[in-house]
Amino acid sequence: ASLAEELMHTTVRLEGQKTQGTSVGTGFFFMHDQRLFLITNKHVVEGVVNGNLVVLKGELDGEVKKPVLGQGYRFPFSASNFIGHPDPNIDVTAMNVSAIFSEAENNRDTLYWKNLTESNFPTQKQIDKFISPIEEVVFIGYPSGIWDSRNLLPVIRKGITANPYYVDFEGQKKFLIDASVFPGSSGSPVFIYYAGGHPDKEGNLYAGNRMHFLGIVAQVYKRVEQGGIRIVDIPTQQLPVAEIDQMIDLGVVFKAESIKECVEFYINVINDSNNQIQPTQ
Repeated sequence: ASLAEELMHTTVRLEGQKTQGTSVGTGFFFMHDQRLFLITNKHVVEGVVNGNLVVLKGELDGEVKKPVLGQGYRFPFSASNFIGHPDPNIDVTAMNVSAIFSEAENNRDTLYWKNLTESNFPTQKQIDKFISPIEEVVFIGYPSGIWDSRNLLPVIRKGITANPYYVDFEGQKKFLIDASVFPGSSGSPVFIYYAGGHPDKEGNLYAGNRMHFLGIVAQVYKRVEQGGIRIVDIPTQQLPVAEIDQMIDLGVVFKAESIKECVEFYINVINDSNNQIQPTQ
């Protein structure tokens, strides 16, 4: 598979039933300390009592595993399966899926996924040489719940960094992207991705691919507009105002190191065996 194809298969759609309504978000796979984690935002799984995710079926072509588009295995989850980042202001949470995936494959259910690792984080040397204040980024997920339901594939979108990635926005481990971020995009991984060639900060060109995993989409800025009804003062009451939430195409991305911190917290504090679930097909 090409690098772009591999990135496409790092994500899964998270559907959840809550006590009031349903939710749709994005999760992606991250390998750390020989454990496979599903990463998303805290708010995506908060309150989910009955959720599910679908992982593509795989098949062997010689010694190469390939995806079987449109066929997958369904795994349940709930909010209790996730452990969030210890900082309440960092909207990142993790679930250990190592055991359930291993059990599924031991039952001859071949799964197909790709995962990210810490090796995909940009190093300080790479940041100094290649990452400028304005970088084109791509993010993969399920905006407004949209996906290719026939082939079980996500939607790929792009934008640019709205402030320098290497500067902590408002002193926190996050940065902004200028992109159309909608509900359902929450939990999407964000990448710098160049195919075939890439520039450095000075405009020099280099041959080959370049990919850096920057972080996870968590929030979006909205502007509240008043429309339809105006406040009119009358002697005994005020009439209500109709407020309209309008996206202004600024997404908030928590940096990749927050994900590492989250899974390390999981490993160090939580006994993995207490948070295992059983798959259903």
